Amino acid sequence: MRDALLGAGNGLVQYALVLLVYAALGVVMRYANERVELNFRRTFWVLFVAWGVGTFLGNYGLYRLGFMSFIPWLNNALHTFVWIGLFLGFLYAGAWQRPAWETFILFATFSFIVKVAEHTILGSWELDHFFGIPGNWAYITGWSLLDGLYPTLSRLGLKVIAKFVPGVIVP
Repeated sequence: MRDALLGAGNGLVQYALVLLVYAALGVVMRYANERVELNFRRTFWVLFVAWGVGTFLGNYGLYRLGFMSFIPWLNNALHTFVWIGLFLGFLYAGAWQRPAWETFILFATFSFIVKVAEHTILGSWELDHFFGIPGNWAYITGWSLLDGLYPTLSRLGLKVIAKFVPGVIVP
């Protein structure tokens, strides 16, 4: 039970280190975007809920289907709600008007750094292939590249959500 929650050999110290990595990257993000603008806050919270819940459930579903390694529950919760929901949402709030190629590289790079940190500190992200491409580095890199689609997928999702939620900014 403990291994499913925290991961084999992990404790609160390891999770504190992961949160420090998130926080350090958050400081870097603030150089480009000091805060979420008032007119974008509703959009930020919509993205937080959609990405947090969707990715949390999606990670487990993809594990069950054999496309992902199991991510311990606390790691999955922090990764999806804190990293993707809060931090990548914050990054998107400052980058949504930038060119698609630039935001792709930005999000894929931040994602790669976090996955390497979580892999190193917590031992997660350990599958030995990515959709038939062998190797753990292929797995980490492949999922990071897919995370580079966050801005594009957010734009598409916001176009649909804006029809039902007033005040959502549609890029």
